[in-house]
Amino acid sequence: MQNLVKNKIQIAIFLLLFFFLSQSFVWAAIKVGVVLPLSGKHYILGQQLKYWLEELNYNLVRQNIYLDLIFLDSKGKPSHIKKVVEQAVWEKVDVIIGPVVPGCAEPLVREARLYGIPVIVTSGEINPIKYLRTPPGPVFRTGISTRVAVKALYRCLKKRGVQKIGLLLTRDPLGREGEKWLYAYATEYALKIAKKRYFGLYDTDITPHLEDMLDCEAIICWAPPESSLRVAKNIRRSSYALPVYFSHMLADGYFIRTNFFILPFVGPGFFYQGKNFPGDKTLLNIWLVYKKQYNLADNIYFAAYTDALIFLKESIRKGGYRNWVKAMEKLGLVKGLTGIYFLSPDDHYGLLPASLGVFQYNGFNFGAICRPQRSIF
Repeated sequence: MQNLVKNKIQIAIFLLLFFFLSQSFVWAAIKVGVVLPLSGKHYILGQQLKYWLEELNYNLVRQNIYLDLIFLDSKGKPSHIKKVVEQAVWEKVDVIIGPVVPGCAEPLVREARLYGIPVIVTSGEINPIKYLRTPPGPVFRTGISTRVAVKALYRCLKKRGVQKIGLLLTRDPLGREGEKWLYAYATEYALKIAKKRYFGLYDTDITPHLEDMLDCEAIICWAPPESSLRVAKNIRRSSYALPVYFSHMLADGYFIRTNFFILPFVGPGFFYQGKNFPGDKTLLNIWLVYKKQYNLADNIYFAAYTDALIFLKESIRKGGYRNWVKAMEKLGLVKGLTGIYFLSPDDHYGLLPASLGVFQYNGFNFGAICRPQRSIF
C-alpha cells in the first residue's frame, strides 16, 4: 500500500514537472512572422528561402535557440502587405522579418508599427538610423541597402585609384535611390562625377551614352538587373575598354551564371568564400553544404534572411526571451552572411561597408576585385 502511494506521488510529481517544462518550452520561444512571396512571380525564390530557413532553424534548436517560424505569403505585392500584417497579428507573432520585394518594405514597417510589432527588414530602402530627434524604433535592417552598397563601391574605386567617374542611371525608384547616394558620398571618397546619363528600362542601344563617357576612368550603372544586362550586352558588342560597375541588385548567382554576366558588381561578404571571409564561418559552412545539396545559388536574399535569424539568436543569448528587443538594440558586433554589423541604440542597421566586396564572374566562380575586409576593428 505504501509503495502504491509512493508510486502515485512520484507519477504526480513527474506529471507536474512535465507540465511545467512543456509550458516553459512553449513560452521560451519567439514567434517569428516570416514574410515571403510563396505565390506569384517570385514564388520559387520564396519556397527556396522557406526551406532554407527551416533548415537553419533546426540548427538553432541544437544551440538551444527556439524560434517558432510562421510563414506569411506576401504574393510579392505591396498591396497585399496589410493583410499579411493582419494575419501576423492573428497569429500573435513577436516579430516580423521580410520582405523579398523591396517595394513591400515601407508598407510592412508602416502596418507593423500600428500594432507595435518589431520588424527586421531584409530588403528595400529602410535605414533605421537615428536622425536628430527621430529614434529608429523597433525596426532593424539586414542585407545590403543602396546607401551601404554605394559606400562599398566607392571604397573599392578609391582603393583602385579612380578619381573621375560617370553615372549611367534609370529613372525608376532603384535608379533614383542610387543617384541620391552616389552624389551624397562622392566627395567623401574624393570622387568627381564628371558625366551623368539616363537611359530607359527597356532601351536596347546604350552605345551613345557609353561614347559620351569615354573620358571617365570608370562608369557606375545603377539600374534593375534586366536593364543592367542590356547595358552589359552593349558593352560586349562594343570595343570599349572602359570599366563599368554595377549595383548590389546584380548579386544573384543564378542570374549571373544564366546570362554569363562578367562585369563587376557590389556583393555580400559570403560571395567571397576564401579564408578572409568576414562573417560567421560556421554559418557559411552550413550554407555551402546546403547549397551544394540542393543546387542553389548565392544571392542577397538568402544572406539577409539568414542574418535576421542571427540577430534574433544573439539577442536571445544576451537578453533572454523577455528582453530580446532591448538586447538587439545594443548587440554591438554581429557576424552574418552578408557581412559584419554593428548595432547600437542609434543605428539598428549598422552593416559595415568594408565587410562587403566587389565581385566579378569569370565563367566558373566569383573573383573579388575588392575583397571584403575581415579585420575592421
